[in-house]
Amino acid sequence: MFIFEEKEDMLQYVAIIIIELMFWWRLRYDFPDKSVKSWRYIRFIKILFTLLLIIAFGGLLFMRGDIAIPRNAFIKIFFGAVATMTIAAGTFYILLSLFRLVVMKIFKKQVYWLKWTTLCITLFVILLFVQGYFFGRFNTRIERKDITLDCEGQNIEGLKIAFISDLHISSFYNHYDVIADAISEINISRPDLLINTGDFVSYGWRELSGLDTILRKARPLIGSFAISGNHDDCSYDTSLGPGQQAQGRAVIDSLIRASGYTLLNDSSVVVKYHDARVKLVGITTRGHRFHISYGNANHAFSEKPDSSFVIFLVHDPAYWGRDERIARMAPLTLSGHTHGMQIGVPEWLGRWSPAQYFYKYWSGLYQENGRYLYVNRGMGTMSMAVRIFTPPEITILTLHCKK
Repeated sequence: MFIFEEKEDMLQYVAIIIIELMFWWRLRYDFPDKSVKSWRYIRFIKILFTLLLIIAFGGLLFMRGDIAIPRNAFIKIFFGAVATMTIAAGTFYILLSLFRLVVMKIFKKQVYWLKWTTLCITLFVILLFVQGYFFGRFNTRIERKDITLDCEGQNIEGLKIAFISDLHISSFYNHYDVIADAISEINISRPDLLINTGDFVSYGWRELSGLDTILRKARPLIGSFAISGNHDDCSYDTSLGPGQQAQGRAVIDSLIRASGYTLLNDSSVVVKYHDARVKLVGITTRGHRFHISYGNANHAFSEKPDSSFVIFLVHDPAYWGRDERIARMAPLTLSGHTHGMQIGVPEWLGRWSPAQYFYKYWSGLYQENGRYLYVNRGMGTMSMAVRIFTPPEITILTLHCKK
């Protein structure tokens, strides 16, 4: 049974139960008169969301078959969305309600405006999650960036790269047309290269099976290239032993290749852009959550010609700051992995996400010592089927040479 596969899952369930009970307790305190019409409406809405939580949990409880079956993988992140909404909205309401209680004790009178403010803020949080589920996770944004860098003797002026990452393709269950539309948008841009920095799946190969027909419709002028992310190693399916995980990785690799990609796991390839030599170097990223390991970069870089322009592909951007020697060998590194944690604020409020407290490089373009890193927010979702002000991303990079 998948509902208790991690200690973190058990902690999440305990937190949900505690917050649900405290939420109801504070509602009854704030609206003691059961005859008031507003209480009946509020109770009705809260019952609906509690039923939604029960239904989402029931989906986990009665799940049958492999977690990597697309339907099952989606049930998992649907529950994550409902659970996170419950925790976030409940926590806001409980804290603000307790704050109101303290204010009432100090001033010894009712503070009605604060009661309704608390309720409005809680409803706003819920609406953010509803919007993030029905709209935000499908609202793919095309980010166009021009990067001027040292071309190392190779004339790569105008080289156009379409860059995607973190498909987590089962997160589009029943909405695979979103992936097809993304591929169409990529083709409209007529890129020279299509780069995918991994996490094609969330749990296992069954998520990707049959969908290679959509992915291989991409038509970059030179070719499509990819690496494996940490979810592509099947370690998130905790029911599998090491041998089964290895078999799953092999199947995923073959499906990635069937999708039209040249897979660069601890390897490299030279492509020609007009008269320029462009070396694409990729390494794997393995591991579960914060226990991440990387492939053999020394092997991947070992055949680097002195005259080539290098683009380095690594799923986790933390590697860029960890191995400075390798980073110096590549003027441009492309990564994904962070998703921007799928939560942020509107652009007009600035650049903020909880991701910045966990990742030094979490979204967008970074430059250090003349070298560049671009971190893609990804297209799919993991843990929860929600994106709040952190839209899915297709990046179109156009490279220019310093004069």
